[in-house]
Amino acid sequence: MSFPQCSSLISFDPQSSTWTEHKPQSWRELRKRLFLIEKLRDAHTVGLVVGSVSVKGHTEAVKRVRELCKVAGKRLYVISVGKVNVPKLSNFVDIDVFVLLSCPFGVILDSTEFFRPVLSMFEAEVALNPSKKWFGDSRWCADFSEFLNDVIGFHDSDDADMSLITGKVRSSRLHDFDAMTQLGQMVAYHTEDYFKNHSWQGLDDGVRLDEPTEIREGRTGTALGYDIEPRTT
Repeated sequence: MSFPQCSSLISFDPQSSTWTEHKPQSWRELRKRLFLIEKLRDAHTVGLVVGSVSVKGHTEAVKRVRELCKVAGKRLYVISVGKVNVPKLSNFVDIDVFVLLSCPFGVILDSTEFFRPVLSMFEAEVALNPSKKWFGDSRWCADFSEFLNDVIGFHDSDDADMSLITGKVRSSRLHDFDAMTQLGQMVAYHTEDYFKNHSWQGLDDGVRLDEPTEIREGRTGTALGYDIEPRTT
């Protein structure tokens, strides 16, 4: 995908001394990446999955994603789950889109099995940075260090565009929060309020809704034969 202009690839087998021509599927893969970029632009909550803390520049990358989400008006959660797999990410049901921070060899290109889309750092840069323009016709990058120091643009207060997936108009969602902070008002966020609507009450058998019954004498005897059961010989 880093060379979408190539219409064909040729490989050489030194053992058989034969040449083989391959038709790349890069355009199909790039169209999938463009769709995921649009999904991130529509998302409200983003989960940054830190795949490995040993990757050089991961601290600066986390700070950059925080700044990008702030510019785009999205809520960000930084998640560290070790080795990324489907069951682990399925636990975060409130996340709309995941962004995987990893080395170039750890990028997940096929996220169809995941509960939510999983994007690379490059796709997050394209989706959230107004100064970054990419339409699948140029080089796709798997190494986030190549754009770690690029300029981060800003959204105009009147900027609004249309989602290519839902057909609805998108606008910045930071205005209300910025207006409150400029007026010197304090914004409080309580964890209790967040989990109040995310609790599971379990299976309801209706016992709590029924009227209490009168106390009655139960069975006597043993399980082998209760007193109310007929005797057998």
